Amino acid sequence: MAKQQVARVTCPACGQPFQTPVRQIFDVSQDPNARQRVLNGVTNVAHCPHCGTRGAMSMPFLYHDPEKELALVYMPMEAGGDREQREQAIGRLTRRVMDQLPSEQRKAYLLQPDVMLTMDNLVKRILKEEGVTDEMLQAQEEKAQLLQRMVEAASDDALEAMIEANDDKIDEVFFYMLTHNLEIAQAADQEAAAQQLRLVRDKLLELSSEGQAIQSRNELINALREEPNRDKLLELLMEAEDKETRELLVTAGRPMLDYLFFQGLTSNIDAVSDPEEKERLKALRKEILDTRDRLDEEAHAVFEARAALLRDMLTADDAKEMARRHLNEIDEPFLSVLSANLETAHKQNDQHALEALRDVWNAVMSLMEEAMPPELRLINRLMGADEEEIDRLLEESRNLVTERMAQFVEETEAQAREEDDTETAEQMARVAEKMRGMLARDMLA
Repeated sequence: MAKQQVARVTCPACGQPFQTPVRQIFDVSQDPNARQRVLNGVTNVAHCPHCGTRGAMSMPFLYHDPEKELALVYMPMEAGGDREQREQAIGRLTRRVMDQLPSEQRKAYLLQPDVMLTMDNLVKRILKEEGVTDEMLQAQEEKAQLLQRMVEAASDDALEAMIEANDDKIDEVFFYMLTHNLEIAQAADQEAAAQQLRLVRDKLLELSSEGQAIQSRNELINALREEPNRDKLLELLMEAEDKETRELLVTAGRPMLDYLFFQGLTSNIDAVSDPEEKERLKALRKEILDTRDRLDEEAHAVFEARAALLRDMLTADDAKEMARRHLNEIDEPFLSVLSANLETAHKQNDQHALEALRDVWNAVMSLMEEAMPPELRLINRLMGADEEEIDRLLEESRNLVTERMAQFVEETEAQAREEDDTETAEQMARVAEKMRGMLARDMLA
């Protein structure tokens, strides 16, 4: 993975100088999350430790996808410099990528990267290489403009009229776009924008066809969580009106889809006298069986792939570097496979296997912590810290101690108490008290 550098910047809000990490190489082969970060516009975001202002910097970088032989340089005009200086900067970025590659992978396309002056053009080019057509981009742009108009609606009546007039355009993609914008606003501490997006979301869930379908789907899933038994699952599957909802129910209730479940479904079929209803239930039984078998096959394939990855990591010279290259595969199935192997090695008292598996576990945990936002990384470290260590960690990360962070810690404490996790609750209470003290002192300073 390309190493981070440090840039010295001046906050446009408070005028205070500070240092912030920056990335100038986004290589998809080294970092599977690089593509999504660039597409999401979360590259080189500076966070002022003095006033808390966040914002994207106009920092040139090179995007590299060797599988598609794609090299793109983002070189905004705001970066300054004359033509010769800009060409030299592009040359330095290209050389850095070339230096990281084995000789057989140093191809001609890297010597002439396409230069993008705006993030919008960069994103469009990446999406085009991913098979997204101009028509698809246009449809997405129209959805983005519609969402913006909804956010800026002058009144509830205007927003409701807009939803009614555009019901056919409000689909799953539209809700994904809304959720993504909400996450960005929350991450940037833009509470006013986040509040307006939440208002739009609530209205969409209430009034749009897609929102009502999502609400109905969630109600059925929640009903199963409240009564996780075969009879309830069968009742909900018979009630569900669309295939997507039934698939979600089958996924959530997979452990209950056993002989007794299908015996109950068959009994319902036999008890029905209406021919149409009987055929509907028979079709439902076949659909449930087909969906269950497909999900099982997919799950089996995933676990086989994760087991193969674990075997490769156990023989790799650098397990952490291999995990980094396969970051998108370090998921719950992988951790389940790793945990099962650790348990087996422990039961068999195989010290050699235990040591190797623990090395992989430590490498993965270290990598996962690196990928965490700074706030969550700090919380993770505070969880097991003693009184003195809490003071030290909070002082070292003073720029992260904000009102929002303190509220998050208090919410974590409340949730732990609800779950009867007294140890975590007491630890979070200690952390929250110290954070509140730091915030109070900052206000008086």
